[in-house]
Amino acid sequence: MAVITKHKLLVIGPTEPWSVREKLCLATSVMKSGDQNWVSVSRAIKPFAEPGRPPDWFSQKHCASKYSELLETTEAPK
Repeated sequence: MAVITKHKLLVIGPTEPWSVREKLCLATSVMKSGDQNWVSVSRAIKPFAEPGRPPDWFSQKHCASKYSELLETTEAPK
């Protein structure tokens, strides 16, 4: 049972919140590379990770997921 739980955590992704700096770096990178080129986005923001982040913190899948979350939670300017 513990193995299944651990696997589910890995599939879902990291649960710690992203810092404001990391979110800004993500948004800036998406603005430059587009929201279809997650390889470039992931590579570009890796140097801006907060200390102690795991190596896969900015994986392509996690970046895409976080960007989608940001779009859902951000209000559009009027």
